[in-house]
Amino acid sequence: MYRVLTALFLLVATTVASSAQGLLPAIWQSQRGAILKVLWADAATGNFGGVFISAPGGPCPGVPNNVTGRKWGPRVNFVTTRTWTLDCRVTARWSGRLTGPTTMVARWTAVFVDANGRRVVRSGSEFFRRI
Repeated sequence: MYRVLTALFLLVATTVASSAQGLLPAIWQSQRGAILKVLWADAATGNFGGVFISAPGGPCPGVPNNVTGRKWGPRVNFVTTRTWTLDCRVTARWSGRLTGPTTMVARWTAVFVDANGRRVVRSGSEFFRRI
């Protein structure tokens, strides 16, 4: 019985420890050229953080955003925020999954204020490849 419990514990511990390894350390590039840099991860919880650099063709090209998120199994959720400047303030919520060791697909919803002071909500999807 002791051996079975030990083996079960090791299996669970290995699974938890590997849950954040699919993202860390890693740099991911989207199909549109955005960069997601995962700088830290907590293997016990799956939480991670880093920097997101917006796509060159977007409304605020090449600006850095904070990233915080969580990974469990193949699922990944993260939020990108940029609130410390008057221009290019945006918060985007991402939800996706790892489709392989070097690929990720995610849907996003972004909220920002345009030049006229109106709140704008946009959504879409993105394909990321680990580089």
